[in-house]
Amino acid sequence: MARLRLRDGRSLGFDVHGPSDGDDVVVFFHGTPGSRGFVPGPVEGVRLVVFDRPGFGESDPQPNRVVGDTAADVAALLAHLRVERARLLAWSGGCPFAAATACRLGPATVRTLTLVSGPGPLDEVDGAWEALGDLRGPTAHVARTDRAAAKRAIARNMVRIIEQPERFVGTGRGPDAVVIAEASVREGLVRQIEGAVTQGSAGVEEDLTAMWLPWGFALSEISVPTFVFQGALDPDNAADARTYAAKIPNAELTVWPDGGHLAIVSNWSQVVAAGSLSEPPR
Repeated sequence: MARLRLRDGRSLGFDVHGPSDGDDVVVFFHGTPGSRGFVPGPVEGVRLVVFDRPGFGESDPQPNRVVGDTAADVAALLAHLRVERARLLAWSGGCPFAAATACRLGPATVRTLTLVSGPGPLDEVDGAWEALGDLRGPTAHVARTDRAAAKRAIARNMVRIIEQPERFVGTGRGPDAVVIAEASVREGLVRQIEGAVTQGSAGVEEDLTAMWLPWGFALSEISVPTFVFQGALDPDNAADARTYAAKIPNAELTVWPDGGHLAIVSNWSQVVAAGSLSEPPR
């Protein structure tokens, strides 16, 4: 683990996997809750950079951040690593922050964007508010008028997870049962949740309220080639995936017929290869 001191004084925790001098650099955005402790598969042929978003793991909190704020952290991290351009890869709750980073930094810094099983903007995805359900929906509505109150509600719901992080991973039922049953995968998932709550619920509070607020840009403004992946058996984010693919120019959608939310694990090599330097340009 390494730390980078940012201009505003915050510390950013990150790991680098693979060759330290590799030209094909992939920045991986973890889920929510999550941390840099989860790498879905082996790293071969790429330099994989995994970082903790503010409030998670070893990264200091950044109160009231918005999804676009992550772009400055990624730019600083790439400059620190002396990387001019990189591919962005996000899973689950990391997708809003990767999309915003791609939009803000643009093709001068971002080669491609890959989004896997993640939520889209509430203001652009049809039925997104209704899909939040009775648990998240009311808190998301509150976030738009009283962010502090929404964060307090999230903190109350996180108490049990903070006390026993493994509870979030669950018992492995449903379409992801086979994936979670693999010891190394389960260990990685538990490890990322343990890292996610080292600072309590701070990271989750900021992640969720940030993605529920207006994003500050339209998906149509993303100008880098984009790959969207979604498991057909994933109960969430199907409409989000279609919206990403439909509204981002030069985007394509792949649906895994037998995949659940953790399909990124069994399809890791395909996901990492999307937009790789070995592929012909789009």
